[in-house]
Amino acid sequence: MNMVTSIISFLKITKKKVIMTLIFPLAAVLILLSGFILDEIFRLSGTTIVNAIYSSGNYFFLFIFLPLTFIDAEYALSIVFKIALVVTVIWWYILSCISVFLLEKRWKR
Repeated sequence: MNMVTSIISFLKITKKKVIMTLIFPLAAVLILLSGFILDEIFRLSGTTIVNAIYSSGNYFFLFIFLPLTFIDAEYALSIVFKIALVVTVIWWYILSCISVFLLEKRWKR
């Protein structure tokens, strides 16, 4: 019974988790945008730092939008795409639950 209560408390909706859920896609888009700004606006393309920022931003973006990477938007049915969008939001919430859990565990030490 203890494991059930710990899972329920892990998945319990809180303000902190909702805010973290909204921060994940925003952070992914901002990191990709920063690589674009450094590349196109400041003309720093080809430098190692810009390539590293853009590459890490791309990997972070793909990790955040992981459920959508498995769907081909051109050939998928609309219901499959809508399900993938819902699964993506659930994925963000699971990531925020893990992040909050790790942060709380860190502060308890």
